Amino acid sequence: MKQIAITLLLCLFCQYSFAQKVTGRWHCTKEVTEQVEMGYNNLYCTYKFRKNGDLTIKIEGEEKFDHSSTSHDRDHIRRGIIRIKGKYTVNEGKISSFVENNDVETYAEEYNPQLEISNVTTASNFVGQNIRESDYRLKKSSYLRKKLLDYRFLWDWDEEPYTVTGKELKIGERLVCER
Repeated sequence: MKQIAITLLLCLFCQYSFAQKVTGRWHCTKEVTEQVEMGYNNLYCTYKFRKNGDLTIKIEGEEKFDHSSTSHDRDHIRRGIIRIKGKYTVNEGKISSFVENNDVETYAEEYNPQLEISNVTTASNFVGQNIRESDYRLKKSSYLRKKLLDYRFLWDWDEEPYTVTGKELKIGERLVCER
């Protein structure tokens, strides 16, 4: 009986020490973000693995663009954010994630920092900008949620092998992160 208790404690300790290597904040490498096409020039992906098994993933994209050549319609910024919250488990060199559909949030916004700073704009420009921003917010947010399904390797793991080497975390064949 005593041997069984010691064996169970050792197994729990080993599981905890494996999880310790994964816990913390990790950032996808550029090679990984270049594989992901979400419609943004700059894409960043951050993982937070907590000791209690909570997992938070934030994927953020940004691009600059111009609606036209007029000065009030230039230098716009579009941003998209995907937040995924779930749980993860680590067991014998394999990692699994558990994410519910309602734990995936998508946001999209379009804005012009110069207009927000100067606050000098005509009513028609302001109304046009608001309509565009609202339309973009609705369409792009839905698009991001659908597009995320094309890149399940970023967040959907079912006993995927993982390795932690120094400051690098590799999950499966395609996901590589750094501290």
